[in-house]
Amino acid sequence: MEIKVTYPSVNKKKLRLELIRNNIKWLVVIAAYCCPIINYFVGGKAWSVVVLLGLYTVWTMALSPSLVEYNRISQFIKGSCCASVLLAAIDIFIATGWALKVLPIVCFSSLIISGVLFFTDFETQKQNMLPMLFLAVLALVLSAVGIGVWKMATPWQYFVMFFVALALLIAVIYSTKSEFITEIKRRFHIR
Repeated sequence: MEIKVTYPSVNKKKLRLELIRNNIKWLVVIAAYCCPIINYFVGGKAWSVVVLLGLYTVWTMALSPSLVEYNRISQFIKGSCCASVLLAAIDIFIATGWALKVLPIVCFSSLIISGVLFFTDFETQKQNMLPMLFLAVLALVLSAVGIGVWKMATPWQYFVMFFVALALLIAVIYSTKSEFITEIKRRFHIR
């Protein structure tokens, strides 16, 4: 009797990449523990918070990516959200005064790029529109707050962010029509 091996052969390249990824994970964990300690002893500004957020970004984007929502729109929006949080942390902990003008630019740029990603592969990406819709609604709320806070001297970024988010929402709703409501019901079903 002859036994046939039905399992696929082990790919040596994938094993090496997994080993490298595991070693980098350990380096990231060691750096995450060392940075606050070094920052405490050296003193000064809380640069370790920015480093920890940067390490978190590397961890979530490269070392341990999402298994469920792993598509190009979700990954791009997750990356732009991590970048926005990182920019806000740099503004808060290191150099203040510029984030309220830069973050709306990052947000409406992310909306434009995610809209392009959505409409260039429309049939496939219809299932992945929810993160983009959340970002658009968040941009509408933040731009309304920004316009309400500054009133007369509102920077142009907030107006652009508002109109880009509104245009993207209208374009998505118009292009998907009845499928939009079906997709929303499917995402938020209750039993």
